Amino acid sequence: MKIVSVPVVILSLCFKLFFRLRIRHWILLMALCQLTTIANAQDQVLDRIRAVVNNGIVLESELIAAIEFFKTEAATSAQNIPQDSQVLSQRILEQLIQREVFRQHARQLGVAVDAKSVNRAVDQIAQRNNLDALRFRQTLQQQGIDYNLFRQNVEDELLRQRLIEREVQSRIRVSTQEIDDFVDAARNDADEKQKYRIQHILVSLPAAASSEQVQAAQDKAQALIKRIDEGENFARLATAESDGARALQGGDLGWRSLQELPELFASEVRRLSAGEHSGVVRSANGLHILRLAETQRVDPTQQAETLARHIFISGDNEEVEKQLNDLRLRINNGESFETLAERFSEDPNSAADGGELPWFSKGEMPAAMEQMADSLSINEISVPFRTQFGWHLLQLIDRRLRQIDEEALREQANNALSQRKLDQEIQRWSRQLRDESYVEVRN
Repeated sequence: MKIVSVPVVILSLCFKLFFRLRIRHWILLMALCQLTTIANAQDQVLDRIRAVVNNGIVLESELIAAIEFFKTEAATSAQNIPQDSQVLSQRILEQLIQREVFRQHARQLGVAVDAKSVNRAVDQIAQRNNLDALRFRQTLQQQGIDYNLFRQNVEDELLRQRLIEREVQSRIRVSTQEIDDFVDAARNDADEKQKYRIQHILVSLPAAASSEQVQAAQDKAQALIKRIDEGENFARLATAESDGARALQGGDLGWRSLQELPELFASEVRRLSAGEHSGVVRSANGLHILRLAETQRVDPTQQAETLARHIFISGDNEEVEKQLNDLRLRINNGESFETLAERFSEDPNSAADGGELPWFSKGEMPAAMEQMADSLSINEISVPFRTQFGWHLLQLIDRRLRQIDEEALREQANNALSQRKLDQEIQRWSRQLRDESYVEVRN
């Protein structure tokens, strides 16, 4: 059997879940699963305490492993990496501190994840990658990842989800009137026939900020605006300076409709043209600077969908790319894409169907795959391209516009409004837990 690296195993899992579950927080799990055992000779040098979190700690070895994984992930997704290694270290360390805060909060509330749930999640990861339990453990061992540590990281993510369900999700309510307004705007409001790609910088404030803290935050925000006006790259500034959850992604919030944004943000975005930024906007979480990167025209009552087939091979080396180039040449010389997909593709969900994927719309596939599909003509075959999951060869089969019926439009409205509220509440809740914790960062 070909052994793939554990990062690829987990990334491949996420790729296969992408079609159905759209799980948003597995990326944290992927990073944490890189916390491998450091060689004994290095342990005594590296395993020093980098942060004290109440009665818990974050170790140097954990931080180094998480940083290395982030760099690998960023390289496959053309993501900005802070040029200053200290900035990157601070950002990743903050994520690990937040994880420790969640663990401790769960213990205080008596929230736990039983062994059966963890076993089931680990088994699903193995099964999604066509591995039985023994072979999966062997794969982990061959890649230098301790099985017990892997299980702990799975448990951490399940624990976080249970905390969110208990403390945040249960408070989210969307009224019938809100859904009615959303649907009405989608049909009749010209602004709602636009999607906006927004970048964001947050200068956070504690819940009960003093006048001195508010003034310091305002001074920082104004200084950042000055640097933007003088030509500094917004994404790099966001990566280096923002306290927002998307800082390491250059502050990119992705494509949103106005109704998917907090009203405070939506009112600012309405006034901006592409390339412009807002002034300082204050909310309960702190001070915000928004930049409208680009816009696109959409019809919210219609959904553009793509049908494609692919050959997927895990790995990240020249041999994989060469193999796909050879397969592409064979297809162009008359061999069947479907037959080769059945034989060579490592995606068990599509290989048996000749590599055919379900119809997908924007945001349901990795960005690199969607961009490649958009660039192809019907029946055209792509060059090999890489996503965070591995390498792909893609053939475009068809495109269509699907009319969204009333029931689906209302469900879409409910989901969008719920997610907007949930995102805001998770941010507020996470910040509150962090502010209430004793944290000492050590250099």
